[in-house]
Amino acid sequence: MHNFTIKSTHMQGIMDESQYNTVLLFFCVTWIIFSLLGIVSNVINIKTFIAMGLKDSVTVSFLALSVFDMTYVVTVFCFSISSAFSLVETAYYKHFPIQPYGIYIFLASIAILVNVPNTLTTTFLAVARCMCVAKPLHFKHLFTVKRTVVIMTGFAILAIAIYTPVLANMGMVERLDTKFNISRPMLWLSPYRDSVKNIVFTLLQMVLPVVTEVIVLACLAIMANRLRAASKFRQASHIPLYVTNVVNAKAKIESNQDTSGKFSGKDIRVVKQVALISLVYIICNTPKILTGAGDLIEPEFRLGKRYSYLVLCLNYVRMHFEIFNASINTFVYFAYNTKFRATLNLK
Repeated sequence: MHNFTIKSTHMQGIMDESQYNTVLLFFCVTWIIFSLLGIVSNVINIKTFIAMGLKDSVTVSFLALSVFDMTYVVTVFCFSISSAFSLVETAYYKHFPIQPYGIYIFLASIAILVNVPNTLTTTFLAVARCMCVAKPLHFKHLFTVKRTVVIMTGFAILAIAIYTPVLANMGMVERLDTKFNISRPMLWLSPYRDSVKNIVFTLLQMVLPVVTEVIVLACLAIMANRLRAASKFRQASHIPLYVTNVVNAKAKIESNQDTSGKFSGKDIRVVKQVALISLVYIICNTPKILTGAGDLIEPEFRLGKRYSYLVLCLNYVRMHFEIFNASINTFVYFAYNTKFRATLNLK
């Protein structure tokens, strides 16, 4: 999500204000629909994982991801409502007791904050599974439930710590709204906020997405390679014993471990589950990187510049990808997690 702190009625570019308001109205409707679906999806995930029992790090990680996803889609739902009220004020000159635009900005900031632990948790899942697949003897017992809880909690604390300077330089204060000639709580921005925001946004909107996507891509490549090796191993198990021993010995030498190629059906399903979640993350994370790159390449492709409305609209489109990323995992769990499917069917 982008920073929505600039609101101008004088931008001239690809679209005018009237066209922008029409597009925003459409997005408000789609955000509400998709975020509601995401809420239902993550409620199912959370209830099912709790019913399954939090006895292993994988389940704890999936539960944490569902909680972060749930927080994100709830925030987007509230953001959508406040956007609609702000649009009513702008287009129809109707006022409310509290400035909707101020709430809209706060919720946009909260959504950015919540998206950080979501990103870090997805990356953690990819790295943890990759390590367990590549070197199971070394990392099999490294990711305990207690350590996973500490890591997930650390992600949430880190996100709050990084984004707190931005939130500390904004607020809702009672003042006169000259547009409607009434006094009400309105958005206040510190003169230092832009400087702080630029640093934080560079970290969260450019550096973090690129770094995590590179890490996840590398993990996907390693897991895919190990799955192919496991598939060859299973095929070798159906040929004469002496040939199997030769293949097994060769695999052992290549990987320098005793368990080369020996993955249970459950292990393979977990790897496929994490791999698909990671792939969806990469697809849905790419628009964030592209919009950030556009900001760097074209000076006019920024808020307050010529293409301000276009920037906003492209970031609104990007939000749909993020909502999809936070909502689709139920289908992944149902397809590859037999315990999740069995527990869900019992409910």
